[in-house]
Amino acid sequence: MKKDDHLVVALVSLVLAATLHVMPVTGSWIVWKPNFLLLVTMAWIFHRPSEFGVFFAASVGIFADFLMRSTLGHHMLMFAFCGALIGVLSRWSQFLSFIQRIVLVSLIVLLVGFVEASIFAAYDISAALTQVPMVALFSALFWPIIDKLIARSSAVDY
Repeated sequence: MKKDDHLVVALVSLVLAATLHVMPVTGSWIVWKPNFLLLVTMAWIFHRPSEFGVFFAASVGIFADFLMRSTLGHHMLMFAFCGALIGVLSRWSQFLSFIQRIVLVSLIVLLVGFVEASIFAAYDISAALTQVPMVALFSALFWPIIDKLIARSSAVDY
């Protein structure tokens, strides 16, 4: 695939992730819903760190701010932080086993969740810290699917 083709596939995958993210979930099931936009962004940075990096993550974060009607810059900060962390770790992630990558992703999602809760606490907004481990757990369950799909679509250049 050419570089432009990767961008088109990345945009399509982000639109699908945004659709899954805003899909309504009833009652207590909201705790079980992973952050699909963050997972897809992480997958693209893992698989194509030379094309997708912190700027890409921050752009998706601004899109998430508008999508979720949050304070402008809130998700951008979280996604940029996550993108920078993955950008650093992407060099070593190729040497990790599949299970180790799942654990790494769930730890990053856990860290991002706690940083996000800290930002909410700074604004005196109540943040449910009990939801953070559940989101990390279900992100770890969805990660293999997202990782395999992004890995196939970001195959070696021809």
